[in-house]
Amino acid sequence: MSALRSHPPPGARGGPTHPRARRVVLWTSLSTAGLVAALIAVLASAGPASQVVTPSPLIGKAAPPIAGPALEGGATYRLSQFAGKWVLVNFAASWCVPCRQEMPQLLSFAHDHAASGNATILTVADDQGDAAHLASFLASLHASWPAVDDAAAVVNWGVGQIPESYLVDPSGTVVGKYFGSIDANQLNAFIATFSSPPGSG
Repeated sequence: MSALRSHPPPGARGGPTHPRARRVVLWTSLSTAGLVAALIAVLASAGPASQVVTPSPLIGKAAPPIAGPALEGGATYRLSQFAGKWVLVNFAASWCVPCRQEMPQLLSFAHDHAASGNATILTVADDQGDAAHLASFLASLHASWPAVDDAAAVVNWGVGQIPESYLVDPSGTVVGKYFGSIDANQLNAFIATFSSPPGSG
């Protein structure tokens, strides 16, 4: 009795490939390559997340209240006491690695506005159990802006994942949300655009 022999299916290694199958594979490969190239182009042109104003239902509305004791103790700070200034409301925690990484940008932003006094940072502890550690971390970097413990603010502002910052204009309106590390230069440019008289740009 002769042994049965099996034949490889079309397209298998060593077997014949139908021309139509080859065309399907070619077009599929080209389409995939095109989609990948388009995605790379979009990501390359998007820039860092810190340079993009993220959508938020708070933008264009009055900033939710923030009030709480200073992390270092003593004074009580309220967002409303900074009316007339730009305020960068920054939610952070000491254990948050991206929060630590953005500190040079926060320090730069604070330094840029120290002389004019037209803007300040208000840090809010995202994790109330971490408040003391966050206070120590800020102190170690000589970050002199106010930092508070207000559990309600985390909820009222809809904070999802830190670091997360909101820019409040001098009238108390939220004009920007930044997800991820902020960029001081981009933030200053954003403020300058809002601050410029109509028709000056």
